[in-house]
Amino acid sequence: MLVEQTTAKRLAEIGAEALIGPPKDVATIVGNDRERWGKVIREAGIKPE
Repeated sequence: MLVEQTTAKRLAEIGAEALIGPPKDVATIVGNDRERWGKVIREAGIKPE
């Protein structure tokens, strides 16, 4: 099994998926997710343990 396939399989096992594309596109997706989930975390008052 190729490294990429092993990584994709492991990500799927933990409920994640690999982002594939140009670095700029991946950075945009990660930035959008960070903004979205950061807002949810702040509004819910979630603090690290």
